[in-house]
Amino acid sequence: MVLLFSMPDQWIGIRTDLSLPSGWELFWQLFVYFIIEDFSNYWIHRMLHCKWAYEKIHKVHHEYTAPIGLSAPYAHWAEIIILGLPSFLGPALVPGHITTYWLWFILRQLEAIDTHSG
Repeated sequence: MVLLFSMPDQWIGIRTDLSLPSGWELFWQLFVYFIIEDFSNYWIHRMLHCKWAYEKIHKVHHEYTAPIGLSAPYAHWAEIIILGLPSFLGPALVPGHITTYWLWFILRQLEAIDTHSG
């Protein structure tokens, strides 16, 4: 898994040097990541509510009827891949420092938990 995810990081230009990004760089990159992910996620999620995709894939995610935040990642394996792609799109288009990348994924998971908390 480490090799699977570290090689694309190098290919798309994510920096791993010791100099940390400035506050401004961190802010605008995270802002762009959230905009790209939110737009992409909305349309993909909407597609998953079409009859075929809902019955075959997305229905698993809706098995939990109570608004429990930690149920956010509970989904069909295909949905995890499909809805996971927008999270990688921002860093692929606007590569930054590895710490920005880590912070982005932490914030993204916290946001997913929050939106599923009712």
